[in-house]
Amino acid sequence: MRVALASFEFEGNTLSQQINGRDSFARKVLVEGEAVLPAIEGRDLAVTGALEALRKEGLEVVPVLVAHGGSGGVVEGAFYRETFDAIVAGILREPVDGVFLALHGAMICEGETDPEGALLAALRAALGPGIPIAVSLDLHAHVTPRMAENADILVGYETYPHVDAHGTGLRAAELLAGALHGRIRPVTRLRRIDALLPVAGGSTNGDAPMAELRQLARQIEADGRALAASYFPVQPWLDIEDLGIAGVAVTDADPAAATAVAGEIVQAMWDRRRAFEIPCLSPDEAVAEAVARPERVLISDAPDCVGGGAPGDAPAVLAALLRAGLDVEAAVLVVDPAAAAKAFALGVGQPIRVAIGSALDPRFHPPVAVEAVVESLHDGHFTYSAGISAGTPGQMGPTAVLRAGRLRIVVPTHATYEYADEQYRAAGIDIGDCKIVVFKNPMNFRTLLDAGTSWVMVGGAGPTNPNLASIDWHVKQRPFWPCDDQAQPVFMEMSRD
Repeated sequence: MRVALASFEFEGNTLSQQINGRDSFARKVLVEGEAVLPAIEGRDLAVTGALEALRKEGLEVVPVLVAHGGSGGVVEGAFYRETFDAIVAGILREPVDGVFLALHGAMICEGETDPEGALLAALRAALGPGIPIAVSLDLHAHVTPRMAENADILVGYETYPHVDAHGTGLRAAELLAGALHGRIRPVTRLRRIDALLPVAGGSTNGDAPMAELRQLARQIEADGRALAASYFPVQPWLDIEDLGIAGVAVTDADPAAATAVAGEIVQAMWDRRRAFEIPCLSPDEAVAEAVARPERVLISDAPDCVGGGAPGDAPAVLAALLRAGLDVEAAVLVVDPAAAAKAFALGVGQPIRVAIGSALDPRFHPPVAVEAVVESLHDGHFTYSAGISAGTPGQMGPTAVLRAGRLRIVVPTHATYEYADEQYRAAGIDIGDCKIVVFKNPMNFRTLLDAGTSWVMVGGAGPTNPNLASIDWHVKQRPFWPCDDQAQPVFMEMSRD
């Protein structure tokens, strides 16, 4: 039996001004046809896990296309349609017995309000009801009824920070193989509640609320109540009508049980909603707190999270570090193509006066005037060592390191999501030598914490503002949690009757 393998992964953000097309995907992963397998083998991607599971089951894998664009704003309409058509045509080129797709689940694009649902609907219409379709999703997927109705199997990541993309692809593909070999008859059901949850409180480690959800889902599976139980606290920076947290369950020919488990999962998220809220500091408060603590401190610049769709160019924390007049070593990263280019034009060792920040999105902060020395220049290439992109190359583009007193400012040309400290290492900086280090994400930096390292989180305006209640929502209609303190959950439509 033959299984088509493809991916089209991107996390959108309607509060971001970025439009992401072919170049954005090509800097990460964009391969087609026979080039797919050598590009994904040995990596921690969902499609790699699926490939391994399908091969183990003796199934022939038909590689179609792998597109991973990371995070940003809106996918360019022409590129979306081109990739959509290539995936559909590639899957239909020869007869297949099943389809595996790796999707993020929270893509938004020009001209299509439910891009992943549209892709699955097109495949279902072309393939008919007898060809099983399995899909892996990010934990922050915006799962729509159209997605659930056109896929036989939906399985989400169980971890945040994300470390199980490979395992999720493997789990979904194992269920697909079970369906193809006649061991199971999978059905998928979706339940959603009209609520959003702060991303920063969504860790699945320790005693965090999502850790309890993780335990609940695994217990449901161990008890045999579902083949797969998934929780989706959703990417919250999507100002769209039908956004909400979700539970999804896959059962063996038991739609009522799937509906019940999906409802139980999403209800459990709702019941823990208040525990997701984490206090945030202003940039100046965060820097003062970091200076006062005896240990090394990682500052999370949460409103400018590249992994949530922000451009990584906010200079608010940089400004606070400069105002503090630091007498300790510190490092911060701010994306600014023009500032990087100016540093390259001047050369290493030269003094530089430059305005840094807000080069890509000037809505929230003014640029910061910096007087520094060009300490080093780099090509910006690195390889991820952690998270779901481990083993995958990253490209910051021409990257300058400027030194202003005891502060080093990393200035890349392109934004890249942080899974650990790869960007700093690519710029020649060992964060172990720093008292204060700034990261532009609310979660992944926590993999770097140890007994001698703590963290603080910055709040405030930005494309990934952690205070969801303070966002000016235009399309999504209130009331909904956390903008409104509702006592009871409002369930949204079910995926099927």
